[in-house]
Amino acid sequence: MGRFAASVDVGRDFGGRYTRPQEDTSVFKRAGHTLAAAARLVIPVLLLATLGGASFVYAGTRAPVLPQPWMNVGLLVLPLTFLAVHLTSRRYGAGYAFAQLVLTYAAVTALAVFAEPYVTLALGEQHAASREIVGFAAGLFVAHLVAIFLFDRLRGPQWWQAPLFASLVGGVVLCLVAFPVSYLGTDIDWTGRMLDYMAVTSIAAVLLVIPYWVFRPLVPPRSGFGGY
Repeated sequence: MGRFAASVDVGRDFGGRYTRPQEDTSVFKRAGHTLAAAARLVIPVLLLATLGGASFVYAGTRAPVLPQPWMNVGLLVLPLTFLAVHLTSRRYGAGYAFAQLVLTYAAVTALAVFAEPYVTLALGEQHAASREIVGFAAGLFVAHLVAIFLFDRLRGPQWWQAPLFASLVGGVVLCLVAFPVSYLGTDIDWTGRMLDYMAVTSIAAVLLVIPYWVFRPLVPPRSGFGGY
């Protein structure tokens, strides 16, 4: 059976045949399962939304040390979002990680629509241009989808493979989507920036294996994943 298959108790009827127990399909039980699933997503969604918000807030702050003047702290925060999604995938599986992604984007979009005047008032003009925000948000969404799929396919005894390669490929996808959407048709040398940032996300993917290793004992997988 696959790792997503649920285990069921099998008994015998009076004729000696194997039977499956009747499932409780009551409305209250289904509602309970739904509420429990939603409760499990509260912390993952808050974590991903906080990292995304930090990336937006610090988009106008130049990254220290790095020589590229266009590189900002917000861009350095973005690779951390892959770690947040990987931990959810490890604990609950790809389905929960996808739900984390969708719910976070829905919440952030709603906040952007209804709180945009207040955000602009608080940050002034230091945040990124609208086209850049849309470009990187779209790129990050696609990159996270790819990372969720790869993490699920690669998780196993070699624990480092799933987070490493999911982040590596996810970072490449982020760059290939975000930079053309954000800068195509402008005077900005976006291909050079894209290659530079791709190097940043690749280095970050390697470094983020360390905090993933630290958090592994604190975020054990639920049953059905073989402990990986």
